[in-house]
Amino acid sequence: MGNYDRIIKENIEAIFLALLEKFTGIKIIRCTQIKDKIQHTLEREPDFLKKVIDQSGNEFILHMEFQTQDDPEMVYRMAEYKALLQRKYKLSVKQFVIYLGMKAPTMRTQLTQDEKITGFALQNIHDFDPHTLTKSKIPEEIILAILSNYAEDEVDEVIASIVLKLQALAKGEVELNKYLKQLMILGRLRKLEKRISKKVEDMPITYDITTDGLYKQGIERGIEQNKFESISNLVRQGLLTNKQIAEAMNVELSIVNEIKAKLTNRKYTILSKPDHFL
Repeated sequence: MGNYDRIIKENIEAIFLALLEKFTGIKIIRCTQIKDKIQHTLEREPDFLKKVIDQSGNEFILHMEFQTQDDPEMVYRMAEYKALLQRKYKLSVKQFVIYLGMKAPTMRTQLTQDEKITGFALQNIHDFDPHTLTKSKIPEEIILAILSNYAEDEVDEVIASIVLKLQALAKGEVELNKYLKQLMILGRLRKLEKRISKKVEDMPITYDITTDGLYKQGIERGIEQNKFESISNLVRQGLLTNKQIAEAMNVELSIVNEIKAKLTNRKYTILSKPDHFL
């Protein structure tokens, strides 16, 4: 599975209900997950299968099955065969079932209107409005805005809007990094990875430290917010060793090591109030 498919599969649970209602008008009240895998092959081979040309010069696949049992599932089996045959040979398929049983058959021979395989609804993400997507409260939906419909001169504006909204909604640095990585990967589909990278580099990426796991660990170990921020600033300055910072701030060396590990080579501005970037 490619990176793009993996991102969509990871995020589909969070976005598909909202997107379905927004762009198709279908409102789902309740749904349950289907975990069954769809088989790629049929266990049985067709009884009779030929590529033929009739008297009018029409070329098609002739498929016949011989049945001794009155199978109520036969209509579905034949539909499965037909779909696979059309996909493989790109020809029309004419099907017949020859019944060999004693009693008169009662099996259905036609799918109902709702059962018929007539095609599917196609939604082009490039037709979506980026401003509609970035107004969402769902980060996974906001990321899709990078694939939506906008002009070349709007690229930087759209990227900035996405990043700002992601940092406003992300619950800490780890989650923000995950979303930015996904944004970068999807951006490759539009050849925008370099522009996204530059925009992220140029923008002060901020997050609320009160939601950060390391910050919470520090609070539990008796480190108040001001001290946490002071340690972070000292680490960024790089003028003192971790041991010197730990001694100066009267904290365990492990705390400074953890903070430095999270901040090294990352351009983050720590905010104590998330309202600053809303």
